[in-house]
Amino acid sequence: MTAKINISNLGNSLALPIPDYIVKFFNLKADDSVICRIENGKIVIEPVYQKISKYTLDELLAGEIEPSQEIYWGKPEGEEFW
Repeated sequence: MTAKINISNLGNSLALPIPDYIVKFFNLKADDSVICRIENGKIVIEPVYQKISKYTLDELLAGEIEPSQEIYWGKPEGEEFW
């Protein structure tokens, strides 16, 4: 989907309104952060997603891991081998 957007003045800066379909697609809200860059002669605006989990991966994996219980599924059938 494409939209033509008019750049407007916002104080001493220029403002670029973000179309509603983009806001909804990326679940953007006021005061969210984006990264702006020039790539191949185009303006690229990329949302910055914030950390959602209150735990880091290291915290989730910390501690002892109990061995999983083995389950006997019966004898091999056909060309299976264990």
